[in-house]
Amino acid sequence: MKSNKNQMADVVTISRSHWDVPIRVSLRSYLDFNRAIDRGLLGLMAQWSHTAAPNAKHAGEPSGRARFA
Repeated sequence: MKSNKNQMADVVTISRSHWDVPIRVSLRSYLDFNRAIDRGLLGLMAQWSHTAAPNAKHAGEPSGRARFA
């Protein structure tokens, strides 16, 4: 059995120079884009929900005790 010490050798540090450059957009454009994506996802969910597993139909809803917390 391998020790956990060897797993740390597989970690790669990514320097800040590799981060994505922030993009500046107006709030209105961002909100419009966000709403368009949400509408598109809702349409896809409606279109494909019949193929989902029974447990997936309630995704996003709290379950068990979380419902009553």
